[in-house]
Amino acid sequence: MTERAIIEQATRLRRQREAHLVATIVRAEGCRTGARMLLTQFRWITSSASGVSLEAEVANIGWERTRRGEPFLLQCQAPDGDLCSAFGLDGEGAVELLVERAGVPGRIDPLEIADRCLRTQRRGAVVTVIGGGKLGARVALVAGEDPTGEIDEPSLRDAMIDDCRRALETGESGLRRYGDVDCYVEAILPPPRLFIFGIGHDAVPIVQLARAIGWDVAVCGHEPRHATRTRFSQADEVLVGTASDLAARVDECDRAVCLVMSHRYELDRANLGVLVGTHARYIGVPGPRQRTAKMLEELCLGTYDDPRLHAPVGLDLGAETAHEQALAIIAEIQAVLRHAPAVSHLPVRHALVA
Repeated sequence: MTERAIIEQATRLRRQREAHLVATIVRAEGCRTGARMLLTQFRWITSSASGVSLEAEVANIGWERTRRGEPFLLQCQAPDGDLCSAFGLDGEGAVELLVERAGVPGRIDPLEIADRCLRTQRRGAVVTVIGGGKLGARVALVAGEDPTGEIDEPSLRDAMIDDCRRALETGESGLRRYGDVDCYVEAILPPPRLFIFGIGHDAVPIVQLARAIGWDVAVCGHEPRHATRTRFSQADEVLVGTASDLAARVDECDRAVCLVMSHRYELDRANLGVLVGTHARYIGVPGPRQRTAKMLEELCLGTYDDPRLHAPVGLDLGAETAHEQALAIIAEIQAVLRHAPAVSHLPVRHALVA
């Protein structure tokens, strides 16, 4: 999954018409594919690491080898080398990157597709040839749109479109082979969108942390207040209304997650009653479990058993301050979205013994 920072940087470079290279990990042993780096003629940009010189491995050869608009593959051996350090790669084995010049006419730009998915809360998928065919040729699909492609051979194009559709459904990326042609299938998911129904000061660090990791954030107040926009300056939106007013906005999102935290019992109860009927992937309610149980009983949902509902909200991290509680909440939502167990790895000494 491409980091939001990379998508936004690429969008900015396109708008400024500044030439840049894009390096994408398409094969790797023991580390994540799909990580990207942007490199202009004057600087390099990456969300994986910083402070690493890439002149020897990309800058000196990237512009020369792509001068005619053709991409090339670059290999390095993890975990050695500046390139691996820049991407934060710790796995062993070969790492292969597709290096290409952005903005080549007639070429599909995966980062432009990703920007569209980010803005519209729709999923996308791109299949890229990385071996056995025309390097860098692509087929792309955005949910609700017709597929586009640079592949002339009908059977290959159809197979790639089928894998695009599969990636839209599963949200999973990976390698595929069609006869002698190797391809990288990339699922592009819009960021989770967090709806916070509450404008208290304890919501501020939640907004800050969610935005820091690339999520969209909407703060929802039940009445307009001039100070709310100032307090939540980092939020993507400040909306006015109850959950009933905003339920359609929740259902429009690919991965909506909600927090019910106005700290006003009647309002929280009403918001909770509406949100359980939406497509939200996660619904969190701070406060004692008994408080939420009472709400459910009064909503005639006393035996309601929904794995989306988390009350009290957040992982047990021993949090005390508002910032620590924000960390616990965001960590729990992340675990739910990724179907992760949220357990600690064994300490090194124990792992070595095991």
